[in-house]
Amino acid sequence: MDNDEHLERHLELCRRVYLRMLAEGTLPWRAEQDSQNSPDVVESEDTTNDV
Repeated sequence: MDNDEHLERHLELCRRVYLRMLAEGTLPWRAEQDSQNSPDVVESEDTTNDV
């Protein structure tokens, strides 16, 4: 098996796992979006050095 075939098999496995988790509702992250008003959000224009 060459690298392209290996990559294709891996991506197909990932796709099948994702679709199964989506159908079962078992995704490991929350469905709702995080608040953009969180005090933990760092605005890049307010930062003068690397974060």
